[in-house]
Amino acid sequence: MNIAVIGCGYVGLVSGTCLAALGHQVTGVDVDTKRVAALQAGKVPIYEPGLSEMILQQTAARRLGFTTDLPAAVRDSQVIFVAVGTPPSPNGGYDLSMLFGAVENIIQSAESGKTIVIKSTVPPGTGEKVAQLAAKSAHRLEVVNNPEFLREGTAIHDFMNPDRIVFGAGTAEGLAVLREIYQPLIDKGFHILSMGRASAELSKFGANAMLAMRISFINELSRLASAVGADIESVRMGIGSDPRIGPAFLKAGIGYGGSCFPKDVAALVHQMESLDIEPHLLSGIEKANQQQRQHFVTRVLDAVAGGGKPVIALWGLAFKPDTDDIRESPAVDIARMLAKAGCTVRAFDPEAMENTRRVLGDAIVYATDVHAATTGADAVIVATDWSVFITQNWHGIKQIMRGTHIFDGRNCLASGKVSAAGLHYHAVGRPPVKPGGGREGTVGVVVAG
Repeated sequence: MNIAVIGCGYVGLVSGTCLAALGHQVTGVDVDTKRVAALQAGKVPIYEPGLSEMILQQTAARRLGFTTDLPAAVRDSQVIFVAVGTPPSPNGGYDLSMLFGAVENIIQSAESGKTIVIKSTVPPGTGEKVAQLAAKSAHRLEVVNNPEFLREGTAIHDFMNPDRIVFGAGTAEGLAVLREIYQPLIDKGFHILSMGRASAELSKFGANAMLAMRISFINELSRLASAVGADIESVRMGIGSDPRIGPAFLKAGIGYGGSCFPKDVAALVHQMESLDIEPHLLSGIEKANQQQRQHFVTRVLDAVAGGGKPVIALWGLAFKPDTDDIRESPAVDIARMLAKAGCTVRAFDPEAMENTRRVLGDAIVYATDVHAATTGADAVIVATDWSVFITQNWHGIKQIMRGTHIFDGRNCLASGKVSAAGLHYHAVGRPPVKPGGGREGTVGVVVAG
């Protein structure tokens, strides 16, 4: 099937490449001439494990190409995926101008019947508005929703091995087209869910809000754990062992970030309030997330106070490992707060340095590696759980530091190894461990760290 994918950002690029890998003929379309030229030359503008290799494979097989010529791509395709950005609007909702602009261009360019697939994350009810707009075309334009559930860092695996594929269609014809597109995955037995457009849209928002809520819940509980002398790692195992709850997204830390959770929660709150539905639960999720970062920074500042201008080594800038995405990253927020408090912040991240430099400028120091960031530091913050940070030689780290404080913002380090090196270990919601000390275990349970 000939498919055009409008928008060569994260979602569009991953989805288009994977659709080509399923055997379709795919043309990626973007208004950014530099981005398209780079892709045509085999240079991928984002970091996602395996994506560069897959793009090269599919372009070599002539199943994947890129262009800025939207009208030609629409004319030559049976199906058009719309994967443009839907950034947050100032009022808390979504800015859908790029989405509706793309649909207008499709309507103007179509010379025959087409199927428009909304891949962008959009508030419930958007698909119906797009369908009303498409109905003005002289040709039959089916409108269907196919929300993405990709995780940065594992996006290719998630697309090719989905836990579910959601179809939101208003007609049997639209549903049939989606089934044809995904038939290779359907044949492998992956879970397909067919529903109305608004239900598909709300499924995407509901999933992200639920995950964000679990993170904020365990983080809020971690502060209580610290206050009463409990260990949040033991608590989360006690909670997550209940099969009705499960352990996923119950890891205490410095909070969530990325392009989805913050704006999706805010958009849900905004939409509910606009419909006079009071979002008692949802409105507290992001507030708790922000408070967790501030509380963490306060702990760091308290630990390094009284010794002149503190030097903080910040390990990690991306909002999660295996990506260069810093959108709403807790690490970037923490860097900004520490710099504002008068600290010298030396940061290192394996992939996100340039993206951070464009946001923070010269407010922080950009180190060339872990050791350059850490030499002479009063404290180290592990803000992104890259494996290179977890596997450090802590005796070597101790030798190059000025201070002795290690703040584990992701509860990912082995506290015994850190403390054995003569360092103070501080986690989230866990009792601190002094140099040379150890943490009391839990009978019958292997406790992480």
